[in-house]
Amino acid sequence: MPTASDGEHEPAGVTPGRLRRLFVTPELVSGIVLVSVVVAVADERDGVFDVFAITLLSVLVFWFTEFFAHTVAEQRGAERGDPVELRRSLRTAFGKSRGFLFAGVLPTFFLLVGLVVGREGTVAYWVALWVGVATLGVVGWIAFGGRGLPWYGRAVGALATALLGVLAVLLKIVVH
Repeated sequence: MPTASDGEHEPAGVTPGRLRRLFVTPELVSGIVLVSVVVAVADERDGVFDVFAITLLSVLVFWFTEFFAHTVAEQRGAERGDPVELRRSLRTAFGKSRGFLFAGVLPTFFLLVGLVVGREGTVAYWVALWVGVATLGVVGWIAFGGRGLPWYGRAVGALATALLGVLAVLLKIVVH
């Protein structure tokens, strides 16, 4: 049964409960870590265009895989002989997989800025890595908010979530 803390009875608009439901998803967290790992293992010496292209294509491939998997999984709930409701399955799959798309927005934006500016590819590369860490921290802060935790509990949750991104940065340091 939904409760007010789930955001079900909150007014329309941007509320903390609504932010949690809409944006704090396993796909978003996994997607941010995935994008960070892709950026981390890419070799910035090949140029910011290569890192941008690999990151963008990886986001799209992993999003489509997640989208397709959710579409297929929606069919498992149908009883034998029930008609396939493909439109509903696609809508549901998009809603569940959109976190992967959101995960790539900021890193690819900063890589694109580095590509356009041209001279600061290495800076854009590192900003793309660290923006993943920061985004994970914000996601953790939002996720642990509204649960009756004091601010320091939220901070610990945010730091723990951000540490997933730090692992990608460490991977970068170890690989290169």
